[in-house]
Amino acid sequence: MDLNQFRQISVPLCAASKSFNKVFGIGANKTGTTSLQAIFHILGLNVANQQEGELCGVQAYNGNLRPLVDYINKYDAFQDAPFSIKTIYAQADALFPGSKFILTYRDADAWFESLLRFHKKILGVPANQPITRENSANFPYLYPGYADLLNRINWLHDVDGEAGLKIDWNLLYNAEHYKNIYRARNHEIVRHFSERSRDFLVIDITSEKDTRKIVEFLGLPEQLITHVPHLNAS
Repeated sequence: MDLNQFRQISVPLCAASKSFNKVFGIGANKTGTTSLQAIFHILGLNVANQQEGELCGVQAYNGNLRPLVDYINKYDAFQDAPFSIKTIYAQADALFPGSKFILTYRDADAWFESLLRFHKKILGVPANQPITRENSANFPYLYPGYADLLNRINWLHDVDGEAGLKIDWNLLYNAEHYKNIYRARNHEIVRHFSERSRDFLVIDITSEKDTRKIVEFLGLPEQLITHVPHLNAS
């Protein structure tokens, strides 16, 4: 059975069984987020447009949540940016009660190596050369400067000794620095949902063969259990 045939079954079955508000994938990029997006689609959910969400996220980072709220209202399922960025997951949690949250994760070393390989590939940087700020600044995805913005927000913002904001571009793709931030964010997410196991699932999609854990977590019928598509691997 191909995807279109499966969705002829999954869309009405999901709609009849869905008891949650929204479902958000909140794991960092390169933790199986593209595979999670495909799973949401297979299960019959109305999956959000990625680039639309990223543009709404830019406004949310600057304190304007209205476009993000309007965006979330239109769809059932979300993953990647802006929900993989900082604490947007907590804002989504407060604004959309009754929702489910999935933290995709993988070993920090494997995660960083995958992130670095993927970014070198899309930036056109040879494997034996470092990624520079110039590479990031010239990347045309979404709009000029978007990659720089994500680097600053995700990895390079810090607080100086006088509680002022500083940005250290010397930390760009510094392995230990990135892995420390990655681990710390995951720990904060787990702490945030520590008393709400029904709303929160931690999963390593790279080691899953089928969608049983996600289907059961979402309270959907077991007829929707299928194999896990492993996409966008690097």
